Parts: sequence; C-alpha cells; structure tokens
Amino acid sequence: MDKRFYIEKENFITQKENIQIGDKIILSGEENNHFSKVLRGKVGDSAEFFYDGSDFYTATAIEVGKNTSVFEIVSISPCQSNPNISVTLFQGLPKLDKLELITQKLCEIGVIKIIPFISKFTIAKENSGKIDRLNKISISACKQCGRTKLLKVESPIKFDKMLEDISSFDMVIFANEKENEKALKTLLQNNLNAQNIAIVVGSEGGFSDDEIQRLSKNASSITLGKRILRTETAPIFISSMVFGLLEN
Repeated sequence: MDKRFYIEKENFITQKENIQIGDKIILSGEENNHFSKVLRGKVGDSAEFFYDGSDFYTATAIEVGKNTSVFEIVSISPCQSNPNISVTLFQGLPKLDKLELITQKLCEIGVIKIIPFISKFTIAKENSGKIDRLNKISISACKQCGRTKLLKVESPIKFDKMLEDISSFDMVIFANEKENEKALKTLLQNNLNAQNIAIVVGSEGGFSDDEIQRLSKNASSITLGKRILRTETAPIFISSMVFGLLEN
C-alpha cells in the first residue's frame, strides 16, 4: 500500500495513552518526503499510519509541507495481521544481500526477530552498520504485508552466546544437514502449543562437527528433506512450516 506510513509515538501532536479520532499526526523525514514529493500528496488526501505494534490510524492531510505534513485521524482499526506466536531466527551470518532477502520474507511470514551469529565457517564479515538498513527493510515489509509489529534485526553475536540464548525458548529447531531421520513436520505436530520458538540455521559455510554436536544437545535437530537448502532458503521454508502448523 503506497499510502501506509510508519511513525513513532512521538509523531502524535498530543502525547497521551489512548489515541482518538481527531488527534493529529506530524509526518516528517523520509516518510514525509515520500508522501509530499514521490506521491505528490495534497491537503485532503488520506493515508494510513502505524507504529510498532499499534492499531492502524487512517488520517486526512490538513497541512502538506516540504519538511513536515499534518494529518487528522478519522478512523482507527485493529491490526489483524500481527503474529500470535513468537518466532526468533538465529541465522548464521550470511552475505548482506541474502540477509536482506531473509529479513523481508520472514517479516512477511510473521517472524519477530533475527539474530545473526558467527560460527567457525562463517564466510561473511561482520558489519553492524548495516543493521539500520535491515530494519528499514523490515518496516517496508510491514507496510506491504499489513502487520504493525516490526521484525527487529539485532547485531551479530558469537556462537557460544547463541547457545546461551536459545535456552529460554519453548522449542528450538536446528536445521541440521547431517540429520537424516527427524522431520520438521513431526517435531511441530508434537509441539502444537509452543508459543516461543527459536530457529537455528547455519551460514553458507555450515557448521563444524563440534558445533553440530553442541547444538544437538540444546536444540531439536531436524532434516529439511532430501535436498540441501541454501542459507537464505532454509529459514523461509522452516518459518513457513511453523506458522502454517502452529499459528492458528
């Protein structure tokens, strides 16, 4: 939707707990540039606004300017597309273009967080400066798919830290290319009430034997079938299965 814009709570002129019809929104920065210049928005045009986890606010432009525009809320509707289970991807750090694809598609599917990690055979170089770009991709994907709860991409962590972090989840799915028996579908069918789920996928270089052994002690090792999937394909496949079987 071209006229769906992401804002912060601070964009509401009146700062209060409950936003109501008639309240005003100030649009600024890149979002206002898109409305006023790219879309050539004018007074009387309507647009839809959201912030992280919010309702949708439909508002009409009452002032349009080069740097800021002002909108008046005319209706408020709940978001029906936010995920109702919590899924976090621990992704072996891939090259940036692959991480961009993963971010976009997993946001559409319903994942709430991506935490890249560095393991022994990681090929890509750590670049925390790209996190802002990835989170902008998440915002754009939210606009497209109709969710308001943002997918957050965090800075890369080490393999040992990842092992510590997965201990807090209801279920941890480890995509293990050396696993031949345990199927993802069976694991999900045996854990239909899981609400806080972690997915662990290796980078282009995969895992060392020692890492596989350590991960298998802390996570449910599963096969993804007869074919080895690319690092950017595996999380899309797994998260699709998770939401298909568990979300509803």
